[in-house]
Amino acid sequence: MKLQDAVRLAKLAGRHANADSARRFTTHVVPEVTRPARVIWNQAIAFLFFVLAVPAALKGIQLYSSLDTNPKAGFGIVMSALFVVVMVSFGVSSWIRARRIGSRVNRF
Repeated sequence: MKLQDAVRLAKLAGRHANADSARRFTTHVVPEVTRPARVIWNQAIAFLFFVLAVPAALKGIQLYSSLDTNPKAGFGIVMSALFVVVMVSFGVSSWIRARRIGSRVNRF
């Protein structure tokens, strides 16, 4: 439903609504809804990156314990460590971004 249709229906129902009041409503409500949504989104992404890092870390530990029997496991250890470092850095970055967005003061 378009905003104009909603205004027309509100006028038909006997309510006093116009586009200016709808615009004022959205300027007050939308920032208060989008900020928590962005915080939750960034926290969820950070959690996903941390979860992806755990199996790679466990595989790296497994490869390190089998290093004496399998000399080719060194490459797997390096790749696992690189993957863990990248995923953890993305997770920390997203978590810091979520904290920064959540701590902004309302500037109205």
